[in-house]
Amino acid sequence: EGRAEGRAEGRAEGRAEGKHEEKIKIARRMIQKKMNIEIIIEVTGLASKEVQDLMEEKEFSKDH
Repeated sequence: EGRAEGRAEGRAEGRAEGKHEEKIKIARRMIQKKMNIEIIIEVTGLASKEVQDLMEEKEFSKDH
């Protein structure tokens, strides 16, 4: 019984992580299209700080 619970919990965590990664991919595409940060936050549900970090990551990669 404990193993089944552990496997179910692991699958749930994996799905949540996958959904988060998909949101990040969407946010990156929106950033590439120069969309407004408020719209990106609203559409993806990501935290403001996380979107800002993605935007800074994009700026850094452009400079180097």
